[in-house]
Amino acid sequence: MSDVPARILLMAGDLSFRGSSILALRLARGLQDRGIDAVMVCTQIGQINRSFVEGISVHELPGYLLPVWSRIVRRSVLRNLVEQPPDVIHVLAPDLLSQAIWLGNQLSCPVVVGISDHAGASGLVLSSSARCCRMIVCVSESVQASLPGHRQLNHIEQRVIHPGIPVGPDSDLLPVLKSNRVPVIGMAGPLEILKGGAFFLRACHRVIEAGTEIRIVIAGSGPEERSLRKLATSLELDHQVTFVADRTDMRTFLTAMDVFCLPSLQQGIGVLLLEAMALGRPVIASGVGGILTVLDNNQAGMTVPASDSCQLAGAISRLINDPAHARQMAQSGRSLVKQRFSIQSMIDDVTAMYSELCGGPPSRV
Repeated sequence: MSDVPARILLMAGDLSFRGSSILALRLARGLQDRGIDAVMVCTQIGQINRSFVEGISVHELPGYLLPVWSRIVRRSVLRNLVEQPPDVIHVLAPDLLSQAIWLGNQLSCPVVVGISDHAGASGLVLSSSARCCRMIVCVSESVQASLPGHRQLNHIEQRVIHPGIPVGPDSDLLPVLKSNRVPVIGMAGPLEILKGGAFFLRACHRVIEAGTEIRIVIAGSGPEERSLRKLATSLELDHQVTFVADRTDMRTFLTAMDVFCLPSLQQGIGVLLLEAMALGRPVIASGVGGILTVLDNNQAGMTVPASDSCQLAGAISRLINDPAHARQMAQSGRSLVKQRFSIQSMIDDVTAMYSELCGGPPSRV
């Protein structure tokens, strides 16, 4: 096996409160902990808790996506890399793929394309000039299955590397569904239509209408926030719902939840779902995409059909009414994350991939 590379350039888009951004920053930190010089460039550090960025070499390049200005920016980046070129360029945002390919060709450096969702997979296009592209890495088998069958992609190796999630000691866990407090049901992530926030609110409304008192937490921001606030008002949930800013420490609001819900209409794998499981929260998620890679037998969490607020409400009620089962499920989910989604495994797999790429000549598309 070839030596582990010493310098990696990670290219990300807008770093925001979403699973792909959290995963990118965890990757950068994990590589640095292994003694690898991991430098990240991004288009913007947006609405994300700054604790994720602390201690990581991150550089904002807001002009990287502007049609004319991007040419100036990329040449500036190239000048800074010529004296110390990276061993591998790992692009984590589809919008920056063309920039990564250009840099890879200029520096004769292998490029890895990271794909975290189905839209990014199905829309992946590589031109004949992408001779430096050597690997496509997906977060789940479901995302990999969405890659198009273009002739160009058939000449590039594809593999799945699951996300790595930190799991703290059992002593740090907070109890779930305590008998002396109102249950807290929550969701977290970017507030977009595909995340299913409207179905989540309607499900919670059904639970309350059935006579169960709950509190509701929605953590995140995005284009659907105003619509969700209006929906909460129309469902008369104003006194039960709390919207949490995504700059709040993630652990704080996840551990405040007794049940975590991921009602997405489509999902690459669900990094925030795994984060909640690692913190000992029982989870309910839509049975779509990469979620089925995680919750394939309903032992570590419950799955319900996407966009079905009635079944989501029923699942929430079942966990509230059977706290012993909810706690057992939470423990199973935490154990699953330890076994299959550890930070150690992710960094092992990624560094092994980098070493393979540095050990052979670039393959042409």
